[in-house]
Amino acid sequence: MDALRNLPTQQPEQLAQLIQIQPGRVVSMSMSRQENCQMTLLAFGDGESVSEERYFGDTLYYVLEGELHLVLEGVSRRLCAGDCLAVPAGEPHEVAAPGGCKLLQITLS
Repeated sequence: MDALRNLPTQQPEQLAQLIQIQPGRVVSMSMSRQENCQMTLLAFGDGESVSEERYFGDTLYYVLEGELHLVLEGVSRRLCAGDCLAVPAGEPHEVAAPGGCKLLQITLS
């Protein structure tokens, strides 16, 4: 496989089980090798966050487990397991996981 990595190829697995929450850390695992498509699994420990960031392309956040708070244009949005939200390219935003969270982040340019 040239475009994907760190994904099961022999038998199906739950996406959320490919990464584990670690206390006091934000853990990430890249799942793509493409410049114009970055797919990353993220696991936030309780209370962990990422301060304001901007991405080169449109970004989709899809929550696998737990709860994610995303602040965009000064408005806080709460995403729960199964929820998704897109952030336009270049828009500053913040993410936080008050009780721990696993999510898939996809950025396309």
